[in-house]
Amino acid sequence: MTDIRYLSFAVAMLLTCMVGAQTPGNTADPTKTVYGERNDKAPKELDVFSFLIGTWEGKATVMPADGKVVEVPFTWIGRYILNGTAIADEVHSFAPDGKPVLGITLRQYDTAGKTWVVEFLNVSYSFLRKQVNSRAGSVTVRGRTVTVASESPGWAGRERYEVIDREHWRYRLDTSSDGGKNWNEGQLEVAFQRAK
Repeated sequence: MTDIRYLSFAVAMLLTCMVGAQTPGNTADPTKTVYGERNDKAPKELDVFSFLIGTWEGKATVMPADGKVVEVPFTWIGRYILNGTAIADEVHSFAPDGKPVLGITLRQYDTAGKTWVVEFLNVSYSFLRKQVNSRAGSVTVRGRTVTVASESPGWAGRERYEVIDREHWRYRLDTSSDGGKNWNEGQLEVAFQRAK
């Protein structure tokens, strides 16, 4: 099965599991896990995103196109999936207009192609964005900062994850609508603290 098929299967499974998501007192079903476990045979590159595992809470500073800064609550939940060889992280929040927002990112390192495969499923607005693969995008690490750069027709993005310690990290999203000539820096910024 190819990586894309694995990721498609993982998305379907995540959506199915979200309908009957496990609550802290519901551990009777062995097919449901809270965070999963990292497989000892997973590529070492997966450690780059291991800080996401768990439940994180934060308040986002969002700057919509009108320039008016809005604060919204964020919950970010990271889990190992695909027998512990990939990470799925889901983001729960609200749009500036108050509508709920759900997004799921699937992160896997392809050892054969020596590249990351990162795809973002925007459940709320029904689209899948291929962020990083062997043909486009990148994942870079500098010190404690991981940057995911991606581009699609009419849109470019830079996501920065700054790992502060085991209990805190920061997320920042910069976007461009002109191929990276001009950037809307800090369009979204969130400081996260571990909740579980």
